[in-house]
This record gives sequence, structure tokens and C-alpha cells, in this order.
Amino acid sequence: MMPTSIIDGTRIEHKLPWWTWVVPFVLFPFGSYISLLFKFDTGVGSFYLPTAISVILIYWWGPKRTLPALYICSTLFTPFWGVELWWQWFIYPLCETSYAALSWVLFTKLSRGKYWLPNTRQFVLFIFVGLLIPLIFDLLSLQALLTLFGEQPKELFWSHFFRNWLGEFTANFGICAPILFSFTRILQKKNWLAHPPDNPLPAPVYQYNRLEPIAIYISVFAISFFIPFEKYWYLYGLGGLYIAIRFGFGEALFCNLFIFLITYVVPNYNKPIGFESFSNIDPLMNIFLGNILLYVFVAFAGRAISDLRQTEEKLNEKLEELKHTNAELDRFVYSVSHDLSAPLKSIQGLVNISKLDTSPNNKEEYLIKIGTSVSKLDLFIKEIIDYSRNNRLAIHLERIDLKEMCAEIIEDLRYMENFQKIKFELSGPAGKTIFTDRIRLKIIMNNLLSNAIKFQKKVGNDIPLIQLSCFEGINSIKIMVEDNGEGIKPEIEPKIFDMFFRGHPDSNGSGLGLYIAREAAEKLKGNIMVSSEYGKGTTFTVEIPLNV
Repeated sequence: MMPTSIIDGTRIEHKLPWWTWVVPFVLFPFGSYISLLFKFDTGVGSFYLPTAISVILIYWWGPKRTLPALYICSTLFTPFWGVELWWQWFIYPLCETSYAALSWVLFTKLSRGKYWLPNTRQFVLFIFVGLLIPLIFDLLSLQALLTLFGEQPKELFWSHFFRNWLGEFTANFGICAPILFSFTRILQKKNWLAHPPDNPLPAPVYQYNRLEPIAIYISVFAISFFIPFEKYWYLYGLGGLYIAIRFGFGEALFCNLFIFLITYVVPNYNKPIGFESFSNIDPLMNIFLGNILLYVFVAFAGRAISDLRQTEEKLNEKLEELKHTNAELDRFVYSVSHDLSAPLKSIQGLVNISKLDTSPNNKEEYLIKIGTSVSKLDLFIKEIIDYSRNNRLAIHLERIDLKEMCAEIIEDLRYMENFQKIKFELSGPAGKTIFTDRIRLKIIMNNLLSNAIKFQKKVGNDIPLIQLSCFEGINSIKIMVEDNGEGIKPEIEPKIFDMFFRGHPDSNGSGLGLYIAREAAEKLKGNIMVSSEYGKGTTFTVEIPLNV
């Protein structure tokens, strides 16, 4: 099955590059060669790099590209770990291969884990389900094989198991977490992930100058040559904690990776503090245990700091939205009070005049003017109700026949001025259905159609025409309302969706119609676009997702 991704609600099928089949056959031998430098005894070392590489690759590119390469490369390198019998070369690699497979199944499939570690919950899930449990199974299997084949005494089973498990967990945690967190976003942009995140991963919220952490790393690296880690590991913890608090989760993970390198790689060349200098296993287990506590504590501190910064960023965004909403509300209340009072004052004035003027002819004129003011007031109240509905009501999805809805709206507008002169063409929406919110879609179409009727040319011999057409894409539908009316002047076109904007000084409208239509479209995760040529007509295009 071809890998797919979902970007902004759109499912896109893509094919991974050919080299994703080749890279595992390069990385696993390289990791095996490095790991042999840290060999303890037959079959084990202070850490085993291919297991960490396998977790990263299987999350990024899936089991088909990872597991065969891991098994084949491990089989080829098994003799170098001291296993002499050729038939055992094919058995030992099953442990690490099953580890990678189990991590993938437990974390990504059963737990629906997000390997890019976006929050604390996913991070905890990755530690326990992605690493801890599979490693227990892996190392128990390995120790059982070593004991069964006589490579180690039975009495050392549990001590060697805990030693190897601590070392493997330290290495896998220290390597996998920073690479998955930091590089998944890059691979997603390149479309190099078999099962990518549903939406584009955001850039880190907190930006900082990298000179400061680099200076800290250089200092820690220099100190590592003079201070025995097994005695003063907590000093590394203090440095890591400072990094976590100062720079957050991403840098904390890279700090863990850096400390892993200087506590595993440096001792190999700095023999006085090398692991092979220990005469028994207890000091070595203390080192591994201290490393694990250090990594986990620093990583969780960094995750907490990053979560707080993300929350702060979201709160700031909400605060800006609230300020904008308050300013808009103030303007709304002011304009509503003015636009409501103006028709009422007009009606009141006409009523008072009609009481004083006893002429029958004039009374009819007064009634017509009162009726006009009442209609204007009624239209304004309807628009306020539409505005309230759009902001208050939850989205209710249902299957809608577009032609049927548009015909219903046009029927409701038949009493508008000059309606009878207009020719309507609704062939476009015929047979088109959309699964969306009926109230909001009706608000949008009602505003666009009423404007198309209202702003027909007052002079000229052209037959007024309003055309509705639809174009259905993979995940959205475009509804176009096109007229041959007055059109929109270029200088006012950018303002037509603003609240209370009136294109004509003598307009009877409230200036809310297009604003409400745009807000309703945004509620449906859609958009409204306009194209107009003054004197020739206007086309409004509404783009709405087929499934909100």
C-alpha cells in the first residue's frame, strides 16, 4: 500500500524515494562497527547502536524498509561478537529484529503514538511503550540465548540482564528521542515519511541564540577528561537541568545526546575512566542508572518548560484575538445602536407629521416611507440574527442539495426590487450535494444572491443575469455566483468584507452582509473570493470543504 499523508485535511498519496531502501543497509553496518568498539564479552557491549537506528527508521519508513536490513546486517556482524557456530548467527539477530518490530507495533499501532513527541503524554508513552517494554523482551531473549548456548554462567543471568538493559535503554533513549523530535519536521517537509503527521509540524515556539548552549557543551566536554563520571555524574545533571530550563525540550534532548557521547565515546579513548577499568559490575551499573536518571529528569524538565511556553504562546494569541473581538464588539454595538435608532426615529417623525397633516394624499406617502423604514429595520434585525447564529450555534452537518437550497433562497427574495426582470441560471448546482452546515451555507448564499439582485445596472439594455455554477474538487467544492450588474470599484473592493462597510453612501444595507458571509465561510473552514470589473459585473466564489 502506498504511503499517504493528510495535509490541511487533504489526503495525499506519495512514494518514498528509492534511497530509503538503501540507507538502512548503510546505517546498520556502520552502527554495528561502532558498537563493536564497546564490546564487553560475547554478544554484548556497553551499548548497541543498531537498535536505536532501527527504532528511528521503522517509525520514519516502516517495517518493510527496516526489519530485513536490520536482520541481514546483524547476521553478517554476529561472528564479530564472538559467536563461533555458524547456525547461531541466524538466531541472535532475531532478538534485536523483534525489538524494533515490537516497538513499532506497541507504540505506533496499538497506542497510536506520535513519534515526533509533540507533548508530555506522547513522550511518556514513547519511553514506556516504545523503548522500555520492547527492550525488556529483547534483553531477556538475548540473555536466555547466551545462557542456553553456554556463552555465560546461569548465576550471572540477572546481573548481566540488568547491566545490558540499563546500557541499551540509556543509548536508545539518548539517541532516538532527539533525532525523532528534531528531524521528523524536516523529513515531513521533504515528503520522506511513510506515515507522516496529519498536519505540518510547527517550528519551535522559542527561538534562541545557540552560542550559549554550544559554550556549555564545550565546557562539559573539557571537564569530562578530568572528572570521573562514576563519582560526579550529578554535575552533568546540573548542566543538563540548566539547559532544559533555559532552552526547553529540544535542546534538553540534544544535551542528553551530547552527555551520552562524552560518557560512552570519550571513555573509550580516555582509558583511566574507561568502562573496562572496572573490576566488577556494580560501578558500571551505577553509571548506567545515573545516566538514565539524568536523561529522564532533564528531558521531563525540558518538556515541562516547552509545554509552558507553548501554553503561553497560545494564551498570547487568544489575548490578541480577545482584544480584536472587544474592539470589534465596541464598533458593532455603536453601529447597531445607530442603525437601529435611525429607522425608528424616521418612523416616529413620519407618524408625528402624519398626525399634523390631515391631507389623505400625503398620508399614503407617509405610509410608504414608514414601510420603507420598517423594511430596512427588519433587514437589519435579520442580519444581526444571522451574525448571532454564526457565532453562537455549533456546526451541525447534514447532506444538502445545492440547487434545491439556491432555488429556495431565490424564492424568498422574489419581492426584491426589479427581481422579475432578472434571468437566473442554476444549471451548475444541479445534482451537486455537500455535507456541511445548512444554516451557515444559507447565510452565505442568501447574502451573495441578494447582493447580485440589489446591484443590477440601473441603466442599459442588457438583460440582468445571475448565474450559479459549481466545481467539485477532491476535498472541496467551489460555488460561483456571477452577475452582469454594476460591478465593484477597484478602490473599494478590498473593503467590501469589512464590518459595516457600505459601498454606496445612499445604500439601505447595514454593511454587515458580506462580513457575516465571510465569517460563516471561515466557520466552515472555507473562504470567499471576489472578482469584479466595474460596469461589467461581479463574481463571488465560495470554497467549502466537502466534509467539515
